Amino acid sequence: MAISSSAFGTLNKAISAYSDEMYTRAKKLVSTEIVGTDAQINANGEDFIGQIRFYKPLGAYAVGATGGSAEDTTGSSNAVVNVATQGEDYGKTTNISTEVQTYIKTVRTHGANEYMVQSVISGEQGLEKIARDFAETRAEDEDQALRSCLSGVLNAELATANAKQVDTDAGTDGNQAATLYSQVWAGNAVDGDATKAFGYVAASSDTIGTGSTLEGLVDLTESAPGKRVEHLIRAMGAWSDYAPDFVYVVVSPETYLDIKVANLVDDERVTDGNISFETLLGGVMRVIVSRNFGSLSASATNTGLGSNATTFKTSYMLLPGSLFMAATDVPNPVAIERNEGVGMGSGRTTAWYRWGFVMHPRGYNFAGTATAFATNATLAAGASWERKADMLNLGILPIIHK
Repeated sequence: MAISSSAFGTLNKAISAYSDEMYTRAKKLVSTEIVGTDAQINANGEDFIGQIRFYKPLGAYAVGATGGSAEDTTGSSNAVVNVATQGEDYGKTTNISTEVQTYIKTVRTHGANEYMVQSVISGEQGLEKIARDFAETRAEDEDQALRSCLSGVLNAELATANAKQVDTDAGTDGNQAATLYSQVWAGNAVDGDATKAFGYVAASSDTIGTGSTLEGLVDLTESAPGKRVEHLIRAMGAWSDYAPDFVYVVVSPETYLDIKVANLVDDERVTDGNISFETLLGGVMRVIVSRNFGSLSASATNTGLGSNATTFKTSYMLLPGSLFMAATDVPNPVAIERNEGVGMGSGRTTAWYRWGFVMHPRGYNFAGTATAFATNATLAAGASWERKADMLNLGILPIIHK
């Protein structure tokens, strides 16, 4: 904020200190229903981290072996038992198991200076300018933390895909064990294998994603609208067991233009908070355009995407409440200090703004360092996140496409 003494050559330079450049009113994901709450998150706990505990579903009804009475921690495939056919053996009961998700806190600060001589020359109240910027700074910072969490989930699922690409025959044939998209990515498969990476790959030449190359998120070469948006429909199939009322689709401007050219956008918009969304498929998909998500480059051997997918684009499909957020109480959130001796006695006022929050993707455990506040780089690291919940309880589906 300060103008150095060497810059006082003209009045215009001093006045320009408080000329506001227009803020870019980007659609902030943090202001949508993508963000939810969890009553178990205590953002004011006594440590950097906290934990959310939840019970896993019970297994099926179980019948023990002869004389067996111990708890069955895995359940049984015998969901219904005809007791008339049983002897006097004891039956087994299923066991209750719990899981925890660790979340991490973060605290941020923003400081700015106002010099008396600037206010005299420009006729502006610098603290008013600073206050306006602080509000925008916090909103942008929380939004960037959310986007970092999305990147972290993607990178964590890429690591899972990499683990599925391990060669089970010790490399004797020179091939990797899993070579098809459906063998690695849950969103492309017809089964519910929880060991797969949770994501969707826009693969070619096959209805369940076993093609050898990547395709665009929408296909401009198809004449039928349904075929143009096929990959989006199949991606939503990751939750098709219960078909959510609507999902958010976060795409880059380039992908958004493909959607517009394909004439897939609905005539009517949907208003959510302070944002008016364009929608697809009769409002089922709410489109968010963001420049924060572009192309990613990765080695073919650690993505499970095949040799033709070393560079790919990423979009996201999100359910409401996909990320949990809670504000942290920060002592002295706004503070002002005055140093009268600065600038040959002209004085300087310094304003500080402090805030903190928890940003946590639903269904994942924070696996990073527990002795420091999280930075955006920490939230974006795949090593920071470990999937804990069942796939149908996840809300973030990365979509990998050309």
